[in-house]
Amino acid sequence: MRVLITGIDGFTGVYLEQLLLSQGFQVYGSTIGKPTKSTHIMCDLTKAEQVYTILSKIAPDYIINLAAISFVAADPMKMYNVNVFGTLNILDALISLNQLPRKIILASSAAVYGNRGGSLSEDDSTTPVNHYGNSKLAMENMAKNYFDMLKIIIVRPFNYTGLGQEQHFLIPKIVSHFREKKKSIELGNINVFREYNNVNDIAEVYAKLMTSDLHSQTFNLCSGKSYSISQILNVLTATSDHKIEVKTNPKFVRKNEIVDLKGNPSKIFDFLGINDFSSSIEDTLFSMLKDIP
Repeated sequence: MRVLITGIDGFTGVYLEQLLLSQGFQVYGSTIGKPTKSTHIMCDLTKAEQVYTILSKIAPDYIINLAAISFVAADPMKMYNVNVFGTLNILDALISLNQLPRKIILASSAAVYGNRGGSLSEDDSTTPVNHYGNSKLAMENMAKNYFDMLKIIIVRPFNYTGLGQEQHFLIPKIVSHFREKKKSIELGNINVFREYNNVNDIAEVYAKLMTSDLHSQTFNLCSGKSYSISQILNVLTATSDHKIEVKTNPKFVRKNEIVDLKGNPSKIFDFLGINDFSSSIEDTLFSMLKDIP
């Protein structure tokens, strides 16, 4: 079985590719830059003809669309072009080619829920507050028009992390300070709670949803467990035996920040037949601190 992962050289794509290869799939991927593997193909999803070409060449049995612009401060026009129209180019090309993959998974985001607290379920209203969240919600709404033609699942990941995530993300930034034995770190409010799941668990969920009989549904990818940055710092202090002074930088403090934000995992856990993900927050931070994938 052939799997096409768009954005395969991104943080999640790297882990997902290795997992699916270990399960015996033939894995191909699209990249926006120069490919580093023979199974990776350069493709700009905003160019319909390039999308048509890669799909006609690979004829995938499964597609997992991870390609996106997620940096909130990015150019809005480019963000909508990639996140919305890039996805539509994939779906339109499949229809044009008369290809009907066994499953298409489209990565949305918990950002579609907006600036809301509590335990959020798939049935909660969506009120995004930035272009990233809006672009993902627009993608979801447009993709639903293809539900009667293609077997699509939409997923909304909450925060997750792991070794290899870019340093501008919060947890890799903190871990790098501990690894380098820095004396201090500048942070915002360290008493807000968010999910920090493990990328390996997220990859496992993608793989299981991909081979399931489900379609035309939306799933939160979440654990329902949230942690404060203060707790993260305490775990890293104990693990590394190094203490760092925390300095509050007003630039990193958001106005009216939600104290506790997490997902309701009932739907995804029911599907998986579990009551928790495999990796604990201690496992995740230890692997990042010690460079263990």
